[in-house]
Amino acid sequence: MRLALLFTIAALLPAQEARLNALLKDILIFDAHIDTPRYFLDEGYKLNERHTYYELDLPRLKEGRVGAVLFGIYAQPQDFQPFEWMPRSLEVLDALHEEVKRNAGQMEFAYTSGDVTRIHKAGKVAALASLEGGHLFGDSERILRDFYRLGVRYVTLAHFRNSVYADSMTDERKHGGLSPKGRDLVKEMNRMGMMVDVSHISDEAVLDAIRTSASPVIASHSSVKAIAPIPRNMPDEVIRAVASKGGVICINFHAGYLNEAAYNVYIKNRPQRDAEIKAVGKDWEKVRRIQRRYYDLMPPVNVKELLRHIDHIAKLVGPDHVGLGSDFDGISGMAPRGMEDVSKYPVLVKGLMDMGYNDGDIRKIMGGNLVRVMRENERRAGQ
Repeated sequence: MRLALLFTIAALLPAQEARLNALLKDILIFDAHIDTPRYFLDEGYKLNERHTYYELDLPRLKEGRVGAVLFGIYAQPQDFQPFEWMPRSLEVLDALHEEVKRNAGQMEFAYTSGDVTRIHKAGKVAALASLEGGHLFGDSERILRDFYRLGVRYVTLAHFRNSVYADSMTDERKHGGLSPKGRDLVKEMNRMGMMVDVSHISDEAVLDAIRTSASPVIASHSSVKAIAPIPRNMPDEVIRAVASKGGVICINFHAGYLNEAAYNVYIKNRPQRDAEIKAVGKDWEKVRRIQRRYYDLMPPVNVKELLRHIDHIAKLVGPDHVGLGSDFDGISGMAPRGMEDVSKYPVLVKGLMDMGYNDGDIRKIMGGNLVRVMRENERRAGQ
C-alpha cells in the first residue's frame, strides 16, 4: 500500500510541474502596492540592475513573472512637514515616470486596465501609480485630477494619521469614519474612474466608503484580523462588506501583519529601531543593516502564513475578492521566509495549487481580480 502511494505521488509530480509551467507562461501577476519609487529619488536606485537589497528590480520582476505593479507614492505625514507633502509626492512620481522611460524596452506606464493587459501580453511590465493619503494632493480635488492625468489610479483615503477625509486606523478617531468632505471625495473619484483604497483607514471609514462609492473599492495592502489581530488588519465583517460591492482585499506581506507574535516584537522594538535609523541619516547601507537586525529579532514567519491569509478571504467571501498587495519596499525588509522579493511570486502560484485552487481562481487571485475592479471603475466613470 505504501509503495503504491509512492508510485502515485511520483506519477503526479510531472503533471503538477507541467500545470505550474503552463500557468506561469501567461498568468498576469499584478501587485496592488509596492513602494520602490522613493528609492529612485533618494538613492538613485536603478531598476535595470539586479540588487541584493530591497525587494524589486527588473531582473527579479521577470524572474517572478510579474506583469503589473501599482507603485505607491507617499510622504508619511509624521516624517515630512505639511509644505513638503505635495512637492515630495510629485518628485517621487516624476522619478517613477523617468525610471520607466529609461527602461522602455521592458516596462511601460499603464493608464487603463486595457493598457495593463496589452503591456503584459507584449512581454513587458505595466507600471501604474497610487497616492497613499489625501494629504498628498493638498486636499484639493482639482489637484487630484492632475494626479490622475499623471497616471495615479487609486488614492488611500488616509495614511498613518487622520486626513481631512477619513480616520486612520492608527490614529485617534476624529470623524467617526469618513468626513462629509471624504464622502464628496469618494464620489469625485468614482466620477474620474479612480479606485478608492480603504487600507489604513478605520473600520467605520471603510464601511462609509463602501456605502458612498458606486464602484468597487480595494484594500490595496491589508491582511486578516481573524488570523493576526493587529490594528492594521481587517475584521471579517469589513472584508464581507468590501466583497459585497465587488471589491478586492489585497494581502499585505509584512511578517508582522501576518503573525501576531511577530507583530508584538516588531511594534515593541520600532521606537528604538526608528531612533537608530534617524541617527544615521541618509547612510542607506547603515539603515538597511539596522532594519535587518531588528527583523532578525522577530519570530520566523513562513510564506505558508501568507497563503493562510489569502485562503481565509477566499473561503470567507470567495476567490473573486482577494489579491496581492505585498507592500514590498515599504515593509523594511520584513517579508516572510520564502517570499523575500518579487522573484518569489511563483511560490504563491504553486502554494495555491497545492491548496486545491483551480487555474481560473489562481489567475483571479494573482491579478485578475484587480484588473476587474479597475475595469469596473473605468466603466462607471462619468456617471
